[in-house]
Amino acid sequence: MTSVKKRLDNVLAELAIIHESLNNSSRYPSCCLTVHNDGRISCDVIGPLSEEQFLKECEKCQARIKSILSRVNLDRVQS
Repeated sequence: MTSVKKRLDNVLAELAIIHESLNNSSRYPSCCLTVHNDGRISCDVIGPLSEEQFLKECEKCQARIKSILSRVNLDRVQS
């Protein structure tokens, strides 16, 4: 079994990657988006919705994720 510290380090590294991706994204996050033939957009969590509706919901989702990440000390990844 993997040590608890090593498992925690792996989780923190993944969270750091998510944090960086969200902070460096422009209009669309760096998630796996699907653009459907009818112009609707979806991801693993939201949609399919019109682009305008999708972006509104996407912003809410990103805000929730950023809020959670703000409570995690990602500086531990560097040590």
